[in-house]
Amino acid sequence: MQTPAPDGSGHPRRWWILGVLSLALFTTVLNNGLLNVAVPGLVRDLGIDLGRTQWIVDAYALTFAALLLTAGALSDRYGRKRATLLGAALFGGASLLAPAADGPAQLVAARAAMGLGAAFMMPGTLSILNQVFPARERPRAIAVWGSVSALGVAVGPVLGGLLVSHFWWGSVFLVNLAPVLVTLLAGAVLLPESAAPVPRPADPVGALLGAGAMAALVYGVIQASGHGWTARPVVAALALAAGAAAAFVAWERRHPSPVVDFELLRDRNFLGASAGNMLLFLGIAGTLFVLTQRLQLEFGYSALRAGAAVVPLALAVGVGSAFAPAVARRGGPRGGVAGGLALAAGGILCLGQASGSYPPVLLGCVLIGVGGGLALTPATDTVIGLVPAERSGSAAALNDTLQELGNALGVAVVGTALARGYADGTAALPEEAGRSLGGAVEYAGRQGPEAGSAVVAVAEHAFAGAAATALGVAAAVVAAGAVLSWVLLPGAAGRGTAGRRRRVPSVAADD
Repeated sequence: MQTPAPDGSGHPRRWWILGVLSLALFTTVLNNGLLNVAVPGLVRDLGIDLGRTQWIVDAYALTFAALLLTAGALSDRYGRKRATLLGAALFGGASLLAPAADGPAQLVAARAAMGLGAAFMMPGTLSILNQVFPARERPRAIAVWGSVSALGVAVGPVLGGLLVSHFWWGSVFLVNLAPVLVTLLAGAVLLPESAAPVPRPADPVGALLGAGAMAALVYGVIQASGHGWTARPVVAALALAAGAAAAFVAWERRHPSPVVDFELLRDRNFLGASAGNMLLFLGIAGTLFVLTQRLQLEFGYSALRAGAAVVPLALAVGVGSAFAPAVARRGGPRGGVAGGLALAAGGILCLGQASGSYPPVLLGCVLIGVGGGLALTPATDTVIGLVPAERSGSAAALNDTLQELGNALGVAVVGTALARGYADGTAALPEEAGRSLGGAVEYAGRQGPEAGSAVVAVAEHAFAGAAATALGVAAAVVAAGAVLSWVLLPGAAGRGTAGRRRRVPSVAADD
């Protein structure tokens, strides 16, 4: 099995390898931006409410998060290149199935299959990057990797808007096929294969308990959008999530080779970086879910114009990522992560104050993007520098699991705030008009001009108020991440490259 070059020199083809790894990441990021713009079309064509829309968006992130730990362990065991290419193939196959869905259940299943593919792709990208780059070049490589992720965020809404404007919502899935094909062909030639010298035993019980806890948590939060937080299904789901989480911790503490390395979870640096990442992704995912709908339904933008309107956010991530290594050198991980999160929280608050005018939207997008870019690079560098290279797949998977859990919870929590606020504001309207703003407009079109305009006015006012509240929730979450990162991460005196930071010893027997 091919091994990377020693840490001092790096792999001779490391920058070409970075290109393949970045493209794999681009593929996993691209479709969320595509789908967010297509949400109003999905609501209209499939006749669904906001709760089912949340499931279509969240099926991907939830499956992604639930299986990442298992996928990371399997990639350590059987090979990271093999896992990355298998994941790309699964992702591409599911992208072919999604446009054929004729109902929400089939589309949710296809999105879950895409999440399965992404779960195998993602851990390999960071662990291979960690191995082929020397410590002195790794922050720069991670900044490039993060900038390409931002490019996926930028291209997704615009390309999605273009496709939805000229074709139908299913076209946003077919566009995944081109980057998947390039990833498979280039990856087969360029990626080095690597695996743990002594693979860890499997932990299927731990994997199932962890996945069950996350699924029950997200299910309960989404169900609250239609039933309220005190409804019996919601309380039961949240209780099941708590029980599964407790069983997961108890099982993992006794297992000789747990799927979660508790030494990492006891490390302040890992907790500060990963919690900051998770809450950042939670806030941004929820914000984009609300913003792309708000631009189309409240501001009256077309799908293409709405996609173009959020491009500055993604471009600003690239700017923030470019400056992140310099900021982290001066302020340490604390300054980069906490400062970036605080900037992003301020940007989300700006979006909440926008009312039919684009300049506040532009300012908010730029602040969110720059803040996210400043935070992501030092947080990721901190995480992957804490473990030996042979355990990098599992460490990357744990970090990515928390990020994707943040994505899933972002759509669930912020989307639920939007749905509950809209439902409360339209309680006096007929049920059809209370499902979504688009449904209210269609209902009003069948009424007389006077009655129809009154329905639309109530629905628009309810949606605007609910969107502002939901974005306030997202801003509060990201601000909480800034506080946690400031408390837990070291400042300039404790900074250092990944190679100089204290590595966390593994609790697994193979290490």
